[in-house]
Amino acid sequence: MEYRYFPGRLRFRDPVLRDTDIRNAALEVVRLICPQAEITYKESTASILALYPADKVNPDSLRPLVPFLLRLEPKIRFYRPNKKSIILEGIAEIKSQVEKMRK
Repeated sequence: MEYRYFPGRLRFRDPVLRDTDIRNAALEVVRLICPQAEITYKESTASILALYPADKVNPDSLRPLVPFLLRLEPKIRFYRPNKKSIILEGIAEIKSQVEKMRK
């Protein structure tokens, strides 16, 4: 998965995002992190762009998510449709962590 980050702007791109269920699960996590984010999906590049107020998200507060993302990344990189449930479980785990951080 390719990520490009600049405060106030995050783009991630990967063919796995063409799967509607995976894309929607990922978008749900992004919306939890920053409800004010303006999110667009571009099918031709399988990319999601999230524009958000940079002062609303502290990148340091997201560091606890890194181990979960690192466990999920190889499953995405070598995606096969039979891995869909594993990827969705990984995204659900990240979502759970984000919800805990918000409390």
